[in-house]
Amino acid sequence: MRLTLVAVVLLVLAGCGSGPAPADGKRAATDSEISELTWAMPGAPRSLDIAHAMDSRSNLAIYAAFDGLLELDGEGALKPKLATAWSNPDELTYEYTLRQGVKYWDGSTMTAEDVAYSLQRQLDPEQAAETAMMLGAVDSVAVTAPDKVTVKLKVADPAFKYVAALNWIVQPKAYQEAAGKDLGGPDKPGMGAGPYKVEKFSPADGVVFQRFDGYWGEKPKVGKLSYKPIPDPEALRLAMIAGEVDGTFGLPLQDARKWERTSGVNVYTTGSVSVNYLSLDVNTAPFDDLHVRKAIAHSVDRKGLLEPLFGGRGKVSVSPVSTLQLDSFLGKDESAKLTGSLPTYEFDLAKAKEELAKSAHPDGFSVEVPYSASQNWARLTLENLARNLSTIGITVTPKAMTDQQWVAQLYAAKDLKLQIMRAGGGTPYPGEMLPLMFGKKSIGPNGLNTAAFTTPEVEAKLAAMAADKGAIGDIMRTNADQLPYIPLFEEQLMHAVRSEAVFSPEPTPWLAGANWVAWLRATA
Repeated sequence: MRLTLVAVVLLVLAGCGSGPAPADGKRAATDSEISELTWAMPGAPRSLDIAHAMDSRSNLAIYAAFDGLLELDGEGALKPKLATAWSNPDELTYEYTLRQGVKYWDGSTMTAEDVAYSLQRQLDPEQAAETAMMLGAVDSVAVTAPDKVTVKLKVADPAFKYVAALNWIVQPKAYQEAAGKDLGGPDKPGMGAGPYKVEKFSPADGVVFQRFDGYWGEKPKVGKLSYKPIPDPEALRLAMIAGEVDGTFGLPLQDARKWERTSGVNVYTTGSVSVNYLSLDVNTAPFDDLHVRKAIAHSVDRKGLLEPLFGGRGKVSVSPVSTLQLDSFLGKDESAKLTGSLPTYEFDLAKAKEELAKSAHPDGFSVEVPYSASQNWARLTLENLARNLSTIGITVTPKAMTDQQWVAQLYAAKDLKLQIMRAGGGTPYPGEMLPLMFGKKSIGPNGLNTAAFTTPEVEAKLAAMAADKGAIGDIMRTNADQLPYIPLFEEQLMHAVRSEAVFSPEPTPWLAGANWVAWLRATA
C-alpha cells in the first residue's frame, strides 16, 4: 500500500541522434548508455527508509536504489531478486532462499542475519514503522540456514507474499542499528545492495544516485540519476522542453492534452490500482452521523468533474477497491457484477438536503479540509464540493498543505475529520487495502483507517478473506451502506519522457513494484 501522492512510474533521458520511429511515433530503443538522467517529481522523498516512507514519491526513489527479496514484473507477478527462490509450504509459512555473494555499496557481503533484521525492525513498536500496517499477520522472522530466512504468520494473509517485493528492503543489520532513527535521512540515507548508491539526499533538494559497479544483477543503462523536486506542473513542463529535466511521472490529467501536444516528449498512459475518495471519521461529530455522510455523498458531482479533472482519462468509482485489482482477482465479468450490485449515491442536492434534515445537524456545520497542494484534482473537487454543500448549510474550507506536511499529519492521525485522498496498493490482490482501511489495528498513528471505522462483522470478514473471496464483496457492501469512505474516481496514470529515451518495456500499472530505471532505454 502507498499513499499515491502522484501515482506510479516514470521515465527518461539521453542518447541523441535520429533514426526510424516505430508506428506509434516513439523512436526505437537501443542498448546505448545514458550517462545522466534528471527525473522530476512534485516533491522530494520524505525518507529513504521504507519503514517511514509509505508514499509513492519516496517509494520510487527507494526502489531505484535498494533491492528487496522479490520484485513485481510488468504483469504483477513476483520474480526473484535478492531471493533466488521462495515457497509457501503451508498458509502460515514463507521460506526464502537467498542469493549468495551479494555485495553492499561499501563492499561488505549480505548475510541472512541482515535479511531477517531488515524485516524484524519494522515489527518493533518503538520503530513506529508506517509499514507495520502491512505486517500485522507476522509472528516471527528467523534465519533457518546460512542461505535461508523463514517467516511464520499468526493468521493466513494472502497479501503477505507481496511484502517481499514492496516492503522488505534489505540493508546491513550493523548499519541499520548504528543509524537508528536517522536511517533514511540526509546523514544516514542507507546502505543497500541495489543498482544505485546514494550520493546525496536532502528533503528539500532531492536525491542524487550513482550507478553501483559492484551490483550483482544486470546493470541499468542510466549512469547517474538525479531526483529533482519541481512542485509547479507548468514549470516542470517548461523545464522538460528546455532539456533541464528528462522525465516525470504522474502528470496532472487536466494537462494531458497540453503534454500530448508538447514537441519532443513521449507520453505514456496506463491504468492505476489507486482510488480517489473522501474519508469521514465516524467517531467524530458530525461525521458520526450516517445522514451527514449520505448528505455529503449526494453533494459530489462525480460525473460532472470527470472531464475537467481528468480530461476523460478517469471514471467514477463505486468502491474503495480498484477495478484493476478486482478484475485481476475475480475476472472482469464477476468484478462488474460485484461493483454493479453496490448502492450508489447520485449527485442530487435535494436528496442531500433531505439527508441533512434527518441528521443531528440539520442547520449544517463548518469543517476545514486539508489537501496536498500538488494535487490539483483534490483542490478542484473540494471547491466543487464546498459550493454544493453551501446550498444546504454546510461550510467546507479547503486548506492547502505541502506534500510532506499533508502526509505527516495524515500518518499522525490528528484531527482527521473529513479528508480527501488518493491511495492504493501495488499488487493485483484486491484484499490488500481492506485491512488497512477497515481493520481495527490500522486505526491511529501510522494507520490508514482514517475513518476509524470497523465492526465485529467487518473484522470477521477481514479474517475470512484468505479462504472466502466473497468476504471482499461483503466489506465493499458494508462501506457502500455505511459510507466511512465515499469513493470518487479511478484515474489513469500519465507519464512523460523526452524523446531521446523510451520505456522498454512500456509502463504498466505494476511498475511501482519494480526497479523502473532499468526499463529505460536510449533511443536510436
